[in-house]
Amino acid sequence: MTVHPAVYVYRYFFAGEEAGEGRLEVRPQPEGGMKATLTAEVNLPLPKTRQRWQTETDAEGFSLYFAERVEGRESRVFTVERLEEEGVVLVTQGKESVAFPLLSPYHDPLSLILALPRLDLAPGEVVRFAMPGGRVYVERLPDLEVEGRLRRHLRLRPGLTLVQVEEGLPVRMAQQVGDHVFEAVLEGVEAEPKRRRRWV
Repeated sequence: MTVHPAVYVYRYFFAGEEAGEGRLEVRPQPEGGMKATLTAEVNLPLPKTRQRWQTETDAEGFSLYFAERVEGRESRVFTVERLEEEGVVLVTQGKESVAFPLLSPYHDPLSLILALPRLDLAPGEVVRFAMPGGRVYVERLPDLEVEGRLRRHLRLRPGLTLVQVEEGLPVRMAQQVGDHVFEAVLEGVEAEPKRRRRWV
């Protein structure tokens, strides 16, 4: 998404109502990968939750480390780490850890969003990526014109998420949640986020 450290601020909407805000901090690494942290306050649908996702990627953009923390009525932490030398993927939830064979590079939910602007797909083309516990298909849809500018339009399955990309940035994401639509809309970009350590 960027060659310089930056913070992307997203406004959330659920069923057309304001539903919170997210801040995505992205910091390129000298070896070519990225570190990114998404901190989100989500007010709708209830209960109100605070979510934090963190990813570290390799030079190709695939996941090396992913952590998710959700705090609401209850708190949960989930991590996935790629251990190249051992040839395994270590998945940890709470105090339980399970190791799976490392068969191929994979994306986590956040590394996939970071990778979307770099995908070189023609309209109608589909690419498949491995993810922990499954796979995701990314399809290039016909471009959209918004306020006189063209946006690349992508569909992710399963889960049916639509992503609009403009000038190398995901500017709008929409996903069906029950009978309504949850949206994230890019509101602004800030430079030079503070350095953060792993929090999980």
